[in-house]
Amino acid sequence: MGREVHGQEEQQQQSSAFEQTYGGDLFALWSESLGDHCHHGYYENHLQLDGNGTLNEDSFTLAREAAVRLIDKLLLWANIPDGGGHGPQGILDVGMGLGAASRYFGKRFPHATVQGISLAKVEVEIATKLTASQNLSDKVSFLYADARTLPFPNNEYDLVWCLECADHILEREQLMKELARVTAPGGKIVLTTMCNRELLPHEKSLSESEKEVLENIFSDDLAVASWSQPSLYLRLAEENGLEAIQSDNWTKYVTPGVSIWIHFYKNSDLSIVGVKAFSMALPALMKAYEQGLVEYFVFKAVKPSS
Repeated sequence: MGREVHGQEEQQQQSSAFEQTYGGDLFALWSESLGDHCHHGYYENHLQLDGNGTLNEDSFTLAREAAVRLIDKLLLWANIPDGGGHGPQGILDVGMGLGAASRYFGKRFPHATVQGISLAKVEVEIATKLTASQNLSDKVSFLYADARTLPFPNNEYDLVWCLECADHILEREQLMKELARVTAPGGKIVLTTMCNRELLPHEKSLSESEKEVLENIFSDDLAVASWSQPSLYLRLAEENGLEAIQSDNWTKYVTPGVSIWIHFYKNSDLSIVGVKAFSMALPALMKAYEQGLVEYFVFKAVKPSS
């Protein structure tokens, strides 16, 4: 399968955008209260903040637990065998954030080797330090790399994990090609992302008011590329020869945690780069989730064995 080549200058520009928004100070602020999982959580019950609608320590605990639960639920949904010699042997974590999922895999799957990648050097540096502190460096490692041109051989990994990374990549056709290319025959791809709703048969585009809401969520300040419909990922999976393609809408399970994020950023230091942007974007995201304009899209597929 052919690979699109992206210039070093363009890669550096995207990396700089990530660094400016998701810098060390923002990660430190987040991890101190919410842990090192930088993604949505899975909430089985409706979340209740305290009587004043503000955060407390229990809220942070709920968020940390829900973030791990999301991984567990995705693994179960994707029918990933657990433990022993039946689990994945090689795992690629695309857009690994602070490496929390990678480390979780390293502990959960004793025979697996885990490789995380990110286009943000600060993420690679922090993830590497955290992993060393947990004595997992022998099986979990991280690399500064572009998901559109993965520096790995064909058919390398039997689990390719892409959690909330596709939002940041404009060339989703190239992303899916690369995910499929490095997946081993019989291996699985698990992907989650935020999508705008599907257009109805009579619609040519979203309404202007809907577009305005989306623009308030994804801005240049958040280093996010663009919106797409869930059907795009399904079509790309088919075009790349994947099988057992399934998807679902998990919005109702993740939305409660957004209220924690809203209050968290509302009460954070606005001088920290990224805090103001998230403070403005998250209420719009909550509104879009509640209106059905945005969904939390989960996707799984298998690469044919032959």
